[in-house]
Amino acid sequence: MDGIRRFFGGSAPAEAFTISFPMGRKAKAVAVDRAADPTQTARTLGLDLRRPAMAVMGGAGLMTPEAAVLLRSIIEDGLTHFAQANNVTLVDGGTTTGVMGLIGTARARRGYTFPLVGVAPMRKIAFPGYDNPDKIADLDPNHTHFALTSGDDFGAESDMLAGLALAVADHDRPMLGVVINGGEIVKQEAHARATGALRAPLLVLEGSGRLADVLAQARTQPTEDVQVRETLEQGSVHFVDISGGPERLIAWLESFYRF
Repeated sequence: MDGIRRFFGGSAPAEAFTISFPMGRKAKAVAVDRAADPTQTARTLGLDLRRPAMAVMGGAGLMTPEAAVLLRSIIEDGLTHFAQANNVTLVDGGTTTGVMGLIGTARARRGYTFPLVGVAPMRKIAFPGYDNPDKIADLDPNHTHFALTSGDDFGAESDMLAGLALAVADHDRPMLGVVINGGEIVKQEAHARATGALRAPLLVLEGSGRLADVLAQARTQPTEDVQVRETLEQGSVHFVDISGGPERLIAWLESFYRF
């Protein structure tokens, strides 16, 4: 954790507050500088430390209808089922869009109780009590915690997202980055996790579209994309094909976390 603190600096977060969503749903939130200490941010949010954690990086665009249906099953019967069964904290982008919305919906539909932490730039989101005319997305009401960062656009929150997962993670079971679909921002995040100061193993869900499939294809076919090439060459990158269904994903995660 000392390395995480050095990377982010020592600025302290503000006090936590509660976001009240419709139908009685509530989430604990904090507004932080994007360079704030993620360990202190996690403590301010009341998150349990030293437990398995995943940083989910993804979108949900440009998928075939068949792939979208399969991905919903992978998330609901695979990823979130594993998180619930093994007390895993999931950290993602926190909005209603794409993969983040699918994860939140899966958690709510199944009545799961694992912590689901959203990290997003304050200037680009809205939530009840914060009507932002410049919003691009709404916060997902099925998340349990939010770290809302400084920064002018999406991507400004990327290091805090990874830092929170690293701060929470049990050292015996390291944080895992999960790439699902994804565009340019996810490509930068995956590259940073593979090559930068906040490194982590990556699991790519092959077949989920866009960046995930670009990374899978680049294993056997040369690419001119420097970030994709460096991610594969310098990172600890693993692949699970979603066509194998939720069972294959769960089996891989059990092996990785040694459950």
